[in-house]
Amino acid sequence: MGRLIRPDGLAVGERVRFDGQVRLVLAVTGRSVTLSDIGGTPRAVPPALLFANGDFEVVDSSGRMPLPPVSLLETLPQAALERALWWEGHILEVLNGLPPDAEAGTEPKPQYAPSRSL
Repeated sequence: MGRLIRPDGLAVGERVRFDGQVRLVLAVTGRSVTLSDIGGTPRAVPPALLFANGDFEVVDSSGRMPLPPVSLLETLPQAALERALWWEGHILEVLNGLPPDAEAGTEPKPQYAPSRSL
């Protein structure tokens, strides 16, 4: 184990390097961080083990996406895919004030304005 590198925060949708692979953070609790695993089942890792890993780093925290790339979602039934994409847009609108497909200059709805508390 290397030195403990604890990020300021770790959130769902961020990409981290762990055990030589870049993985997507799927869930974060006080006891575990669930990471994606290409071609396998997600892996829950205790935060202390994750942060002490010699190659751990937050690779990308910009543009957090709650869902994996569409190519991975294509394995879902069409109805589930459409519903997941609808929820993604709605959640991003709640978090960012605007839906992902909003045109430049669009004002957020009052209930989603950045000045409102979640």
